[in-house]
Amino acid sequence: ISMLPRPQGWARLTRVAAASAILSLCGLFSVAAAQAQHPIPPPQDKPYLGPIRIQVDATDLDRHIFQVRQQLPVKAGRLTLLFPRYLPGAHGPYGTVDRLAGLKVHAGTQELAWLRDTVDPFAFHVEVPPGVAELSLAFQYLSPVQREGGRVVMTPEMLNLQWISMLLYPAGHHASAIQMQAEVSLPAGWTQASALRVDGQVE
Repeated sequence: ISMLPRPQGWARLTRVAAASAILSLCGLFSVAAAQAQHPIPPPQDKPYLGPIRIQVDATDLDRHIFQVRQQLPVKAGRLTLLFPRYLPGAHGPYGTVDRLAGLKVHAGTQELAWLRDTVDPFAFHVEVPPGVAELSLAFQYLSPVQREGGRVVMTPEMLNLQWISMLLYPAGHHASAIQMQAEVSLPAGWTQASALRVDGQVE
């Protein structure tokens, strides 16, 4: 029986294909391992440790940047913080986590390292040291400057503060089980109109 000659480079291509398949499998295993190492707690109907305080500085009209600070009660161990993914009225996972920038996490004067989830880009993991009862967060929300980049919510003439884009919240709790206390700093001479109950206003 005659056999066709084996094309030159066949063995090398086969080895390359085999190596690619192995690397692909390794990639799948590494993703699964990463997901197992940092599981995101599923939401439960149990109250969070206490109210989360939020302060938003909305005075940077020229650059369309919101400065956000948060203080939240915590306990020692791994804490997973989530950026809102599903927005009311949006009918889908359209949260703009790509506009969150400059995240810093502090326990008192100590800055803590955070780790973004390798599977869910809306999740951030922090290890809370023993004895720490409160964390302070600081970040910026870079709102669109042109309509091509999304809904413009800040201009020199108007401001549409969307609280759902100004916060990180702890995983493992239903949204209805987390209480928020919010403050906002407006540009000089501006007044606010909101459906939220206003406890106080400082000129």
